[in-house]
Amino acid sequence: MYHERAQSLFSWQPDQDITNPQPSFYTFKSIIENPKMKKTVVAVLDQMVNPHWPHLPQRKETYSNEEEREGVEGAWNSITDDPLDYQFYYHILDGDEGGRPPKIETSAEKKERDNPHFNWRNKSCLEVIAKSKNKEALQHPVVRMLVKTKWNSYGHLFLSLQAALYVIFLLFLSYSLLHASTKLDPTQYRGTADLFRGICEVFTLLMVLFYMCEEINQMRINGCSYFIEWITLFDWLGLVLILCVIPLRYIGSKSQWLVASSAFLFNFLRILKFSCLTRTTGLYTKTLAKIIQQDLARFLAVFSVIFFPFCSALFLSLRSSRQIPDNKEFSGFQSVLLSGFRALSEQRPIAEDYSTFNWLSILLMLAYMGTVIVILLNILIAQMSTTYIQAKKVARLEYDVDRILQLTRMERFPFLNLRVKYYKKGGWISEKKLAEELLEFSEDRSPWESVEDKLYAIRDKMRKMIKQMRQQRE
Repeated sequence: MYHERAQSLFSWQPDQDITNPQPSFYTFKSIIENPKMKKTVVAVLDQMVNPHWPHLPQRKETYSNEEEREGVEGAWNSITDDPLDYQFYYHILDGDEGGRPPKIETSAEKKERDNPHFNWRNKSCLEVIAKSKNKEALQHPVVRMLVKTKWNSYGHLFLSLQAALYVIFLLFLSYSLLHASTKLDPTQYRGTADLFRGICEVFTLLMVLFYMCEEINQMRINGCSYFIEWITLFDWLGLVLILCVIPLRYIGSKSQWLVASSAFLFNFLRILKFSCLTRTTGLYTKTLAKIIQQDLARFLAVFSVIFFPFCSALFLSLRSSRQIPDNKEFSGFQSVLLSGFRALSEQRPIAEDYSTFNWLSILLMLAYMGTVIVILLNILIAQMSTTYIQAKKVARLEYDVDRILQLTRMERFPFLNLRVKYYKKGGWISEKKLAEELLEFSEDRSPWESVEDKLYAIRDKMRKMIKQMRQQRE
């Protein structure tokens, strides 16, 4: 099957005047969302690559005679599987659900203009691929090159501006809260420093309203999928807690500083959403998140099973040695729980002097300390080392997913119209440029690797795909 035929199945069917175009025969989005058709998605992506061999005769649907057919087909059958260039097509990945591209070419001037039938509210196939967890599709050269093209065109610039604006917001928030904490009555404004604090507070509140409107807009666009992302919890907690500080401050409640402390922490954690701005921070954040998600969650589950019964048994045994009324560290059950948790986090003994404890309490404390500090913590360190090695292999993939989601989020802003403005139907990619994108920054490869070695590696990577495409066309 020629790549034009495959692409026509997922592209719209415009008439001559483009007044009543028909949608595509098949929707590529529905194939991507089907978990049983992952190989089909990769096969369709393969048809978006047109390998180019120079100085070859043009293939035809029909030939005038058998001699011409044998000559043309013989030339094509004698070529190698290593083309010099590749033509990539992006219009299906960037189109809407009906296969309509953002821009169309005018037949007269051969110039592109905006497609009035394009629905920018539809999710692009690129966004659906990012959420499908199809690793082979995400690593496909067409997807990788489209992401790089979008990222270099506008993604990195706009995300940098958003990150810079958010850093300014954090600076104003920091001065507002920290300077107010030094005042006996933060509702009073006297002097230049207090006046500047008032300006910072007004700017902070305006930015909070702006970010809340942005989150509401994303909630409207994404629907139920908006609540799946864990970062949205930090977004709303940080914003809502800032608004809660205002009434608490003017009623003179001391709890305003607890709320302000939480708001300060959550708003600074929100900056993690901009970690994909650079490759280093993006890969590091993804690796760290994988370690927390896998190792710490399992460790805390096992630790809680040991922690609660040991602390409960220790509290009961202390009743016979009268340590509860005499020692502030064991004045109640909650104090025993705190001492047990401090033994884990600070790696310190539960008590400094064991002389006044009974034999059972000493035995329980030594057993608890040995189990938690010697065994569990060393197991956690070993698990983290293993997870770090495994996470590095998929961190690049998850980093690309983050970049795709950031790009599609920018494209949803109707005033910017980025998806239409920076649309590219396709482009010619040399094997050297392809090698730089698909193989660079790979920690599994030698830093002294030559250009020839990279080209050889990318040829091996593309040769399998080219062979499958040639078999389908024959």
